Formats: sequence, C-alpha cells, structure tokens
Amino acid sequence: MEDMNFNLKKSIWLYIAILFIFILLVPHVAFITSHVSFSSNEGWNAYLARRAIGLDHAPLYPPDGQMVFNNYPPSSFYVVGLFGWLLGDMIVAGRVISLLALLFCAWATGRVVLACGGTRGGAWFAGLLVMLYSTVFYSDYVAMDDPQWLGQAVIMAGFMLLFGNDREPGWTGAWRPFCAGFVVVAGLTFKHNILALPVAVLVWLLLTDWRHAVSWMGGCLVSLCLLGGLYYSIFGLDFIQGVFGHKRIFYVHGMLKGLGNVLGLGGMMVSCAFVPWRHLRHRSGLLLGLYLLLAVASAIVQRTGTGVSHNACFEALIAAALCAGLAMSCLATTGDTAGRVPVRTLLVGVMGLNLLPVMVSLPAYLPYLYRSNVTTIAHSLKASNETIAAVHAIDGDVACETLALCYWAHKPVVMDFFNYSQHVAVTHDAMVLEQVVDRHDIAAFVSNSRFDTQEDIWEFPNLWRIIRAGYMHVRLQGAAYIVTP
Repeated sequence: MEDMNFNLKKSIWLYIAILFIFILLVPHVAFITSHVSFSSNEGWNAYLARRAIGLDHAPLYPPDGQMVFNNYPPSSFYVVGLFGWLLGDMIVAGRVISLLALLFCAWATGRVVLACGGTRGGAWFAGLLVMLYSTVFYSDYVAMDDPQWLGQAVIMAGFMLLFGNDREPGWTGAWRPFCAGFVVVAGLTFKHNILALPVAVLVWLLLTDWRHAVSWMGGCLVSLCLLGGLYYSIFGLDFIQGVFGHKRIFYVHGMLKGLGNVLGLGGMMVSCAFVPWRHLRHRSGLLLGLYLLLAVASAIVQRTGTGVSHNACFEALIAAALCAGLAMSCLATTGDTAGRVPVRTLLVGVMGLNLLPVMVSLPAYLPYLYRSNVTTIAHSLKASNETIAAVHAIDGDVACETLALCYWAHKPVVMDFFNYSQHVAVTHDAMVLEQVVDRHDIAAFVSNSRFDTQEDIWEFPNLWRIIRAGYMHVRLQGAAYIVTP
C-alpha cells in the first residue's frame, strides 16, 4: 500500500510538470502564425528556404561580392522549404518544425535513458527537464524558425539508433553503429555546430570496442562522402566557402556567458554523483561522461562567437538531463536507505536540486511570459503589419535589418545586415555597400534600431554610417524606421 501511494504521488508530480510545460508552451503556439519576427534569423532562414526549393532564382550559396551570405549547411532549408511551400509561409513552417524537433529531442532523451538501463520514471524526468529548461531559459528558441533543434533532433535519432531500445539489445552486429554514424553526420548537414556527441561516441568506441568504432567511422565516412559530395556537386566551392570560411568576430569574454549558461545546469550536474557509471547498460557510463564534458566545453567556446546564443547550450542541456534521469533511476531502484539517509529523502532532494533553477525563475518568468511578452507581441502585431504594408508599397528593392519584414512584404533579399556587418568588421571592405549607396540601387533601408537626435543608431553602426551618407530621410512607420534618399 505504501508503494502504491508513493507511485500515485509520482504520477501527480508528473501531471503537474506536464501542465507547467503546457502553460509555458501556450504563448509560443498562440503566436506561431503571427507576422511578428521573433529573431532576425527567421527571415534569413525563410529566404534561403525559398532559394533551396527554387522559388527564388538565386543561388543558395551566393558568390563573393554580394551582401547576402549563407554560413549554414543546406539540409534544413530543403526540409523547411518543402513544408513552407505546402503551408504558404516559410517562417511559420520553420517555427512548427522547430517546436516539433524540440518535443522529439525531449522524447529521445527519455528513450536514451531507458536504453542505458534507466527506469521509466527516470526517462520521463529527463525528457521533462529538457522541456522545462528550454521553455524557461532558452525560450527564444522555442517555436522559432531556426534549424538548431532540427539538427539536434536528427543527431538524437542517430543516438537512439546506436543503442536500440530498452527491450531489444542494441549491440548485436555492426550495422547499428554504421547506421547511427550515417544519421549523425546527416544531422550535421542541418546544423554543423553539434559536435560534442559525435566526438564523444567516436572516443568511447575507440576505447571500448574498436570493431564498432570502425563501423561507426565507416557510416560517418559514407554519409560524409554521399551528402558532402552531393552538396559540393550542386554548389561547388561557394558551399565550402560559405559554411567553413564565413567571417565572424570572436570575443574571449563571451566565455563568461557560456560559463553562466553552464552553471545554470549545475543542479543536474550534481546528479552525476548518483549515476552508476560502471553499471550502465552497453558500458555507456564513459560515453555519457565524455558527452557531458565535451558539451559543456563546446557551449563555453561557442559563446565567444558574435551572434551565437543559447543554441550553443542545447547539447549540454541534453547531456545533463540524461545524467539526471539515470541518477533518479538509480535512486528509485536502491533499497530503503543509501548509507544513513532514507532513499526517498535523497530522491526528493536530488529532484528538487534539478528543478530548483526552474522553480526559482517561474514566479518572475510566468508574469513576464504572459503579461510582458505576450502583450508586447500582441501590440507589435499591428505595428509590424503597418511596416510590412509600407515596405510592400515601396517601388524597388528594400533592405531590412529584420529580414522577416521584407519577406512578408514579398521583397527579394538584397542585404543581410548581420553577416555583412561581420564581413565588414573583419575585412574592412564595404565597397559593395558604398557602390549601392552611391548609385541608390536600393530604394529604402528599414531599421529596427532607434535613431536619436544626432542620427546615431544602436545596431550595425559600421553599415549605417555608410548608408546615411546617401539616405537622409527617416520616417517611423509602424514597428520600424524607413530610410530613403
């Protein structure tokens, strides 16, 4: 009877956690079709998705001498492009896919916990942690048109394939590591900064089973040759230059942001003390330890790049959630006491430690989400539509800081402010923009920055100083400033 009551209490807490996740997701779903850009990246991804499926007759990887850049691998643009072609809006398609990919990653995290020998309760806990931390601390990437969660989902599919499931042995024959390697490398063609898991698996296999290591590397090599060769044959050197030769500014102090993000996962990392590393199925303890270590290091290093945000931390989140789920599984299956401490007391304490950052943040975050964030989007919707209508009415090309505004106004993309500003900052070459401004090739520029009385602006000052030399007139139109000659 006591065990029944304890299981009932666990079920109640599970339902409460699911309810909280539902509450946290509602605002993102409610505005998923709105014409308010959640990120400057959304319009950029939308334009490239149109190019990928041939709706825009421009190269997916532009050659040198243009103000539009593509530093992402191509696979996500085809997936979003095809779905967006069906829906009629690439940005909405990207948001839906991103949300579904996040849900898949949470589910896959639970499946990996089971495959490593964890309990169903531990699997649920790990998946819920991924959702809770994502919706509270990385909410800007929830239902946002960006390929990070999609790439992560494909790689997690490869991770599940490597282990099999909790009912069937995943270590029979060499075909599983071969297929898993193939899928993981395919995931890198969606987003190429998800490196911690592939490297961790390779090192783990080399240390534990060289035959499976050879099989894994064979799958990776076949996938690299097939997909890399296919994309190189389509796009040529512009593909290599775009993805691997992109100009970007790095700041060492960005590591502090990464360190702060990682410290936010500290509660889950403490759970590592309760993970039975040597007794996990498939000898996976070493793999999970390597995965967590490399994911944390990757998050800290990646945050040094300008424009890199919370997406650098998704691997660390998943790795920490896996450890937390396995720790909870171990405690739940231990006897009545662990040393002198009752197991249930220890279980509740570890669970509370994992949830502490979320519970501390919710009282402030929920009012922000529903009062400030939702209200802001609702109020911005009318202003955004006004800007879109004004941009659509302009005769000629228009360059928008927030590319989604130009996308919804059915204007071709002529300038990528963020990537071009990085290019100018690194190379000190703004000749293309200077020529465009001198000839007035672009009818108007649209800025979401604020112009003050001295006509200074907040973002991309290196570009706006050039633009303002030939474009003098500024008017506020809805959510943005329209700058014309």
